[in-house]
Amino acid sequence: MRGFLLVGHGTLPEAFKYSLSMIVGDVSNVSTICLQPDQGKEDLKKKMQEMSDSFRDYEKVFVFADLLGGSPANAAVMEFLPQERYGLISGMNLPMLLTSILGPDTDLSAVLKAGRSGIQDMRKALDNPVSAVDEEKKTGIMEIRNVRIDARGIHGQVATAWVPKLGVNRIMVIDDLAVKDEMQKMALKMAKPNHIKLSILSTRKAAERLQEPGAYEGERLLVLIQRVETLKALAGHGYLFKEVNLGNVPARPGTTAYRKTVSLLPEEAAIIRELIAKGTYFTAQMVPNDNPDDFNSIIDK
Repeated sequence: MRGFLLVGHGTLPEAFKYSLSMIVGDVSNVSTICLQPDQGKEDLKKKMQEMSDSFRDYEKVFVFADLLGGSPANAAVMEFLPQERYGLISGMNLPMLLTSILGPDTDLSAVLKAGRSGIQDMRKALDNPVSAVDEEKKTGIMEIRNVRIDARGIHGQVATAWVPKLGVNRIMVIDDLAVKDEMQKMALKMAKPNHIKLSILSTRKAAERLQEPGAYEGERLLVLIQRVETLKALAGHGYLFKEVNLGNVPARPGTTAYRKTVSLLPEEAAIIRELIAKGTYFTAQMVPNDNPDDFNSIIDK
């Protein structure tokens, strides 16, 4: 069992913890120590000694500091360096935190690599998006691991939580608007993990490809749909998914909240009811660590 401690200036550690909760859900094993302007070395020392007691049951503890040489980092070194089970990392950022929390091991080199890879000149990254490499040997039929409605498309939660959890090697984005928007396509290419292949398809093309014998042979797909009405368009082209996860459908004027992250317009709710009647099973699940809710039984409550 692993614990995590975020230390830094002001409220930065708490802000990182809140961001992590948005992406991974449960962060009960993440603690924070915040250095305030009116506090000094003794305050930090006391907080870290108290925190050390709370970590007794953890086999490994990662301590992330915001600034190498800063007071929080220095205090962490003084308190935790003599104990081998503590890993000490400076330059805290979200990619390294996510890799550490979601990863199956405690390899510090992988954590540091993730932290560095997340630092990019985004203008250059948009101009030269990295393509997937190391093509896998294709055997077997296409497997759709998850179909997710998410208004944000490919974002941190998808790239760092859902992709590893599902074990997919291709993301398929189905959207009739995105396929015509060059900027949106570039942004999607930049947001995907480097080792993951990407398809951005219209509803018509997606319906054709998903029913085409031999298409995406041996690949494991995460299908991302940004708008509920896309499901209706796909049905109009003759394709229905067996199961759809409602991940993030934000509140807008005229919507009804069914779950914290699922708000539907009347016409969107009507589409879902129509597809339920045709055999599609809907769930609501924001992050992989959440239990999926049976949305078929929720929508008419």
